[in-house]
Amino acid sequence: MAFLNALSDYGPAPSATHTASQQALTQQAAPDAAPRAPFFRWREQWCVGIDALDRDRRAIAAVVNHIALRFGERDGLDGAIAQAPRTAGAPSALHYWLEVLHERAREHFQREEALMRVTHYPDTAEHAGEHALMLAEYTALVRDITARGDEHLRLADLEALKQWFMGHVLDMDKRLGQYLRANGISALMPPH
Repeated sequence: MAFLNALSDYGPAPSATHTASQQALTQQAAPDAAPRAPFFRWREQWCVGIDALDRDRRAIAAVVNHIALRFGERDGLDGAIAQAPRTAGAPSALHYWLEVLHERAREHFQREEALMRVTHYPDTAEHAGEHALMLAEYTALVRDITARGDEHLRLADLEALKQWFMGHVLDMDKRLGQYLRANGISALMPPH
């Protein structure tokens, strides 16, 4: 699949469009450790040419990177990131960030679906169905992670997150972007 090939090629260093929020999230990841490279770098060819949607995707990528840097297993030399003790019943930091990612994705999907409805996008039902499936897949992934009780993510978890996010961006969202641009829509739509 083309999107898997794109994922394995992280490309050059981030461009000027690499946002301050992405940099801040990366710096927060491990304050006492040497900086690590982002889990994956946003590539401009992943943009769909719709300002609001591309901003959403960059923000989602920044959260995925933050989660990977803060909670991902180290490269095998020093094992998993040390786990901080938790108060029984209190949500973990990992759970908090997984919820942030869920909320960002849900809001992005709502924005896309609103654009599809007002522009009479012919594949709205299929695309919205893909969003519902993605949220269900994400819920199942988080449930599996939570059931383990770990405060870190395995490489397989991180790869699943990356593929979950990028598979949709490189397929259905590209088609939506082409349709919207062909119909004269590219500027930011006010939030709904």
